[in-house]
Amino acid sequence: MTYSSSRSKQIRLTQGNLLNSRAQTLVNTVNCVGIMGKGIALAFKKRYPQMFQDYVRRCDAGTVKLGRPYVFKADDHLIVNFPTKDHWRSVSRLEDIENGLEYLKDHLHEWGITSIAVPPLGCGNGQLDWSVVGPTLDKHLREFNIPVELFVPHGVEPSDAQLSLLEIPDHNRRDEGLKVAPGALALVEILSRVEAEPYHWPVGRILFQKIAYFATAAGIPTSLNYEANSYGPYASSLSRLTAQLQNNGLVAEARRGNMIETRVGQTFKDAKRHYTAEIQQWEPAIARVVDLVARFDSRQAEVAGSVHYVVSALRNKFDRRPTTTEVVEYVEKWKIRRKPPIERDDILRSVVELAALRWIDVEADDAITSVLAELGV
Repeated sequence: MTYSSSRSKQIRLTQGNLLNSRAQTLVNTVNCVGIMGKGIALAFKKRYPQMFQDYVRRCDAGTVKLGRPYVFKADDHLIVNFPTKDHWRSVSRLEDIENGLEYLKDHLHEWGITSIAVPPLGCGNGQLDWSVVGPTLDKHLREFNIPVELFVPHGVEPSDAQLSLLEIPDHNRRDEGLKVAPGALALVEILSRVEAEPYHWPVGRILFQKIAYFATAAGIPTSLNYEANSYGPYASSLSRLTAQLQNNGLVAEARRGNMIETRVGQTFKDAKRHYTAEIQQWEPAIARVVDLVARFDSRQAEVAGSVHYVVSALRNKFDRRPTTTEVVEYVEKWKIRRKPPIERDDILRSVVELAALRWIDVEADDAITSVLAELGV
């Protein structure tokens, strides 16, 4: 079964065995180390042994590189070996696939390609998310201006993929092959809105940790579990989640002075359309987190996250509202070895701000009086 994209009648969505395609040119996904051990590459290896031998020679010579697909002329087809990852154990990066598509587009005429069959590049063993890869492939393949058969991943119906490529949200039919959880997309949505604030601080790794922490506290299902750490509440699994978001082009990291800044990636706008229902459902929580974290730099976020974490821990321990003094002293003991140290007034101001914004519920006592007077409360 095939479906034609209304945005380009030259692109047909289909499923099945790509090797049975009638297209003049077939795209094979490869790594750069000479291994075709599974998936579509293994099928190509068995069907075209001479192509495989040529591929191994090229890998040994170091000429198979990410972003540089090449063509092999077989008896019945042209074959484009398209590197989607460096090592066969690696995961794919959307940036490498986009670079490869641009390179392929620039060489279509030179290689004599008149029609082409393309697999879901980077999905499957590459571990990229079809909800991101699909629209990205569609965007690039429309520029080829030749007939294209785009094969969808196993477990995804072409009709569902068609909705993806048309950028029409369908909340009743969600691709089973999606890997990026809706809660993770919500974190990028929060990041996107923070970036839109005119005077926001750059979001480094510490601040992104606290964005995820407060999103989790607000009820967004991030699947992250937090524990006390040097820079406040910390979820070790966020690094894996961030890497997944990076691989799918949803976020990008770049050095900015002494920090690594996390920014919204190029594919987020397209991917977000798959999660319209969830974003709308979590809108109050998302808006609340944005309102809070847009006020913070990394240090302030660390203090606020620590205060919130301590209030929750003490409330569970005492089965009552903790006092301001209890919270401050607990945070001070937690941060006693921190350099530079966190000042007591910084902790108190954070308690006041979080309480005013209804993020925490504490019993006011003498410790907070001076801060309230300073703020005119």
